[in-house]
Amino acid sequence: MGKKLYLIGIDAAPLWLIEKFSSEEHMGSFKKLITEKDLVEMESTLPPMTGAAWPTIYTGLNPGRHGVPDFFVMKSDYTPDLVYYDSSRNPPFWKDLAASGKKCLVITPATDITLPGYPNVDMITGFPLKARTNSKRLESLMGKYNFYGEPDVEKEMKSGKMTDREGAAHFLESTEARTKIAVEAMKGKSYDFVYVCYTETDRLQHFVLNKKEMAECLLPIYQSIGKYLDYVTELAEKEGDAVMIVSDHGAQPIKYKFLINTWLIKQGYAKLKNKVTGEITAASKNTKSSTHNTGYGMRDKLMKTRLRIAYDRLPHRLKGVVSKSVGTLLPAANSGKYSRIHLFDYDMGKTRAFAAISNINVATIWVNDRRFRNGNVSISEKEKLKRDISNGLLGLKDASGKKLISNIYDGDTYYGKTSMFIHPDLLVEAMPGYMIDIFNFSSSSLFMEPEPPKRGDHTRMGIFGFHPWKPAKKTNPFKITDVYKTVLDYYGIRKKRR
Repeated sequence: MGKKLYLIGIDAAPLWLIEKFSSEEHMGSFKKLITEKDLVEMESTLPPMTGAAWPTIYTGLNPGRHGVPDFFVMKSDYTPDLVYYDSSRNPPFWKDLAASGKKCLVITPATDITLPGYPNVDMITGFPLKARTNSKRLESLMGKYNFYGEPDVEKEMKSGKMTDREGAAHFLESTEARTKIAVEAMKGKSYDFVYVCYTETDRLQHFVLNKKEMAECLLPIYQSIGKYLDYVTELAEKEGDAVMIVSDHGAQPIKYKFLINTWLIKQGYAKLKNKVTGEITAASKNTKSSTHNTGYGMRDKLMKTRLRIAYDRLPHRLKGVVSKSVGTLLPAANSGKYSRIHLFDYDMGKTRAFAAISNINVATIWVNDRRFRNGNVSISEKEKLKRDISNGLLGLKDASGKKLISNIYDGDTYYGKTSMFIHPDLLVEAMPGYMIDIFNFSSSSLFMEPEPPKRGDHTRMGIFGFHPWKPAKKTNPFKITDVYKTVLDYYGIRKKRR
């Protein structure tokens, strides 16, 4: 039975990148874990998204059971709706520890935005909302180090108003502040379990993973985390305790985006409204048209900035009204060769399958069946349609003639026919170097180069490490659903999930 456990969460940390940085200053503890094979790859959720993966780490439950398949769920009116991890419904492992009398310090657990209503846990809530705390001491430390969560700089980086290096400096500042709060809090009170989660890595990696200055931007953040790892490793080895490291998923540089809805449309599985098709055709002939530039700008404001945040927080019944209005009033957003399309641009009465929500290296495809308002695929047709789509995608080649799609997973099998949300029917995983885009349409190409915030993207392989205690490893690779039980096993706590 263990004594204390120091858990470090590093959002989107891949093993290959830590290995690349492991010989640099302040990365010695990482290198030691790698050398001793205490840091290995861990298989994430499908899709490998922050919104789904961290709740799986905290609960040991598949997304079909904890109810968060992504940051959004699909509704029957084809309108995506925000979904949050409900820690009262599926409690995280620190609640089980607290119930066993363990005193816990939890600093910014990704996706847990609710303060605990039970004793023995001092907490600062995590991404994606502003940080809050239930502790006067932590509140004081947050003020001392001017820490209120991750810096909101992505919009400036996307627009070019802030360089990648400038954005990295902001992310480094919040990374260091989080560590200072944790260390000072630990010195002021004895905790049995300390969890500090760093999410700046994921935010920055999206912008820099395929750029020459990648190391210049990212290495200081990993070194900062490495310093904290050095600190807790020294504590653990001195007192006979342990250190654990997890990431929710991995990351990779992106070469090209595969436009999956363009493929579905060209294959006849999906259909855009005639009005939208006409606007796209007209815009492609006159890309300087003020009408289309206006439409592009207004759609971007709705779908990409603070207005999108306001839209996301609307009651679901109003989202459908807003989406329909936008689709009616604004032409399809066009920027030359590519047009940005959304679900309200589809003729759902004639669409049999569509890709939505997941916009990473794993795409999520829904069959337009009776679960939806305009569903037109019968039960008897559904399985054949899924096979046809799968076979077509698996046969695709990239520009160099190499296989494009590595795996396709069945949604019924993965989600266990969950009743918690309308689950996707196919989960389509691209080969390394590719992400799958759901928004852009092109009449001339199935591929496009990534935009600035998509220079890096997710992969299924995150990391898992435990030092020096050796957990019983039952799966190869280690699976994200195993983390919950591993934490409880360390303390000798036996608890089964329903």
